[in-house]
Amino acid sequence: MKEHCDRCGLQFEREPGYWVGAVIINTTLIFGTFLLTFGGLVIATWPDVNWGLVLGVTIAVNGIVPVVFYPLSKTVWMAMELSWHPLEPAEIDAAADRVKGA
Repeated sequence: MKEHCDRCGLQFEREPGYWVGAVIINTTLIFGTFLLTFGGLVIATWPDVNWGLVLGVTIAVNGIVPVVFYPLSKTVWMAMELSWHPLEPAEIDAAADRVKGA
């Protein structure tokens, strides 16, 4: 991932550990995806639940979704965090300097 935006100069990682929020968002999505996948498959195949199918599909979904969604979770986290912690003047100046220097 790039350190800053080429267009506006915004530094993406504003402080050490910044992306922990994105990991939390991604983990929450995975819990929801697991519940929907597992519950949906059990309900769809009830009363003769095919546990092998449920296990295989659930593992596949829980292996693919976090990898695919992680970049979007970073975007969602950054938007949320910027809404309650706007850029400070020093960050704005540094961004402007990056754009001028590029």
